Amino acid sequence: MKHGVLTGYKNILNFIYRYQNYIRILKFVITKYTACFALLIFSLTAISISAQPYVKLDNLNKIKLNEHNLWYQTQSIEINPSFAKLSQLYKDAKQVTSTLGGRGAYITKIKLINTKGHEDTWFVKLHTNYLDLGTAYWQRDSGEVITLANFGQIGGTNPKLAHSQAFSLSLNQQETGTLWIYIEAKMFATPVTVKFYNKAAFYNKQFFVNSITSISFAVMLTLALIAFFIYLRTKYLVTLACTGYIGIQGLGWFLASGSFGHLFAVSTFNPVYIAIWIFPFAIASACQFTNLLFNCQQDHPKLAKTFNLLSIVCLSLGLFMPFSSFAQSYLISHVIATLWIPLCIGTGIFMLAQKDFRAKYYLIGNLLYGLTLMGYVLSHLYKIDWDISLELIVQIALTIDCICILLSLAEWLQIQQKEFHRTYAISRIDPLTQIGNRFAQNEKLASLKGHYCITFIDLDGFKKINDKLGHDEGDKVLIATADIMQKKLQGLGSIFRCGGDEFIWVVSIKSSQQVKPLLLKLSDLLIETAKELQEKGWKDAGLSFGIATSFETLNQSECLSLADKRMYKYKQDKQ
Repeated sequence: MKHGVLTGYKNILNFIYRYQNYIRILKFVITKYTACFALLIFSLTAISISAQPYVKLDNLNKIKLNEHNLWYQTQSIEINPSFAKLSQLYKDAKQVTSTLGGRGAYITKIKLINTKGHEDTWFVKLHTNYLDLGTAYWQRDSGEVITLANFGQIGGTNPKLAHSQAFSLSLNQQETGTLWIYIEAKMFATPVTVKFYNKAAFYNKQFFVNSITSISFAVMLTLALIAFFIYLRTKYLVTLACTGYIGIQGLGWFLASGSFGHLFAVSTFNPVYIAIWIFPFAIASACQFTNLLFNCQQDHPKLAKTFNLLSIVCLSLGLFMPFSSFAQSYLISHVIATLWIPLCIGTGIFMLAQKDFRAKYYLIGNLLYGLTLMGYVLSHLYKIDWDISLELIVQIALTIDCICILLSLAEWLQIQQKEFHRTYAISRIDPLTQIGNRFAQNEKLASLKGHYCITFIDLDGFKKINDKLGHDEGDKVLIATADIMQKKLQGLGSIFRCGGDEFIWVVSIKSSQQVKPLLLKLSDLLIETAKELQEKGWKDAGLSFGIATSFETLNQSECLSLADKRMYKYKQDKQ
């Protein structure tokens, strides 16, 4: 057994010794191929990372270039560079994965070929809001360099496209070359994607985006003016807060879209940055509008404190931001938005749960605007590769929000109007008899245009009824007297309770021929009223009255006095 094992080992050693040269060769080949394979993978990776982007311009309407590893960060020079300067900057530039959250200047160069069989014009669109400077050059393969455009917000002459920058590029048949682009901004809030559009596609997009932006701004401006005119008429602070909320938000997004720079050439500063500075004032107005809309000061004091505190903070930050760096202002505006979104939506839900139906429009509008604004804020933190303009969606949502805000203001005004009418009616109606009181009587007399007659009526036996049967029974007599006279009146005029047991009956007269029959009719109606009161069980009740007309007197005061004198004479004659 031991001998067999030794023999086996010897055979293995002989095999290794005999074929060791082949084993060395195999080991060498494997090592070399592994190294070559690794070198190949590394080379392909390096090429994929640093290779110049290549775009074939064909029959597609739109071509989107991936932003990943597209841009190179370079020195900021605060002027549009010449081609020679741009080439020098590119040599020292450092490639970045994405421009999201970046600051300063970036460069890229893109290899292009026009595969069409004819000359064609393409439009290059860069999705960037806060761009200060931008310049582009076209370098043909022959070495010829063509200056394309300065397309930033400062001194740009590019085609006008809201929320983006664009410039045109005309290429000959089968022309190839390199597109150089330089951009500079204090903050790149989103990745700077590059898209190529043919003429038709670009003009369609330009019309759609600019129309939506213009319409939304026009709607918001109109709504703000309506709210302001309502304030001038009513002097309600809630309408002034509504004006600030809608107007400042609308102006802010008009600036942020770059539309202000499209209308007015600015060469010293970027007007888009103003949108960041005024945003806190819009939220301060929104806080006060919400506070006043839901009467938080009286009904929800804790919410009122929250809104007042946030208003003060926003106003203070708004005054501070123009003197701070743009990075600080940018951060502050995003923090304010993050605080406001849950607060306004939460307030709307809470008020709706409290059966406050002013909140239905408020909640719908703020829910739309708040959620889209939150998506917009998140797009400044995370790379979201959506082929849509979040800015345009937020602007549309804000327009709907402003409409809803004005509708909620209309609800508030309607409630105020109802409350006013209720208070007005209560202040002019006698609570016991439910007929007009002295205030209503004075208004009626002041509104008389032509001739009239005034009847002064006194309830006889009222004190005796109070003394014998009690004040409750006396109140019943007053209520019955008023009800019977109103029934007897039948459209002849208006009855008012002007004192404890005194009434005034005012009737308009069309002509002097009407006086005599009218006086007889009024006398008969009042005598019938006295009889009806006695038939109801109040034997001591009766009516004394005196009638005077405007034909006999110079003014209402004299007419009232004459009617009063005749009433007392009538009472004495009865006694």
